[in-house]
Order: sequence, then C-alpha cells, then structure tokens
Amino acid sequence: MIQGLVLLVAGQLVGEAVVTVTGLPVPSAVVGMVLVLAALLARKGQMPEVKRAGHTLLMLVPLFLVPVSVGIMAQFDALRADAWPLTAALCVSIVLGMAATGLAVRWFSRFDGAEAPAGAADSTQQGDRGGRS
Repeated sequence: MIQGLVLLVAGQLVGEAVVTVTGLPVPSAVVGMVLVLAALLARKGQMPEVKRAGHTLLMLVPLFLVPVSVGIMAQFDALRADAWPLTAALCVSIVLGMAATGLAVRWFSRFDGAEAPAGAADSTQQGDRGGRS
C-alpha cells in the first residue's frame, strides 16, 4: 500500500512541476491525477498497489469532511446572508456531480469487465424478457 501512496503522491508532485513550468491555469492535483490515469491506462489498470491505496483513501474520505463541516459551522452567520444562492448552487452541483459519476462508472466499467448494474440496460435489452441459454 505504501508503494501505491508513493505513486499517487509522485503523480501529484509531477503535476505540480508541470503546472509550475508551463503556467497552466489548472490545479496541479488535477494534472497529477490525469498523469496517474494515463499511467493506469498505459498499464491497462494493472497497478494493484495503486488500487489498494485508492481503496484505503476512499475509506478515509469521511475524515476529510470534518474540517469542512467545522468551517461551515464557524462561518454560519456569514453564510446565512447568501443562503438561497448557495442552496441553488449546491443543488445544481450535486445533480451534475451525480450525473458525471454515473457516466464515469458506466464508462470505466467497460475496462474493468464488470457488468452494468441492474436497470442500466440499454433499450435493445429491455425488450428481451427471456433468459439466456
């Protein structure tokens, strides 16, 4: 798992170098993760150490949300003045984020060999009520 974390951090470090040298108006973490994605695609996803590190980091995501929650509570009075625009922006971003996640899962599941979840069948399969033989 340490090797996977090192590879992820190395990707972010290379992304930081690329943004610093080129002056791209993109966050260095995004550039780094695109580079890690390119490495994964080049190796056809055969980097189990990165997969283990990713799963571990996903289990820790709730801990990353604690500072955000504390900041919201500390700034609650300032945020109350703009409650409606913030609520609208949050709702739109949640819907767009869910749609993007669904499309990404569908797209990446083709590479993993996993089948689409139930209910995600396209229209050509919906008419087929019989089982496979």
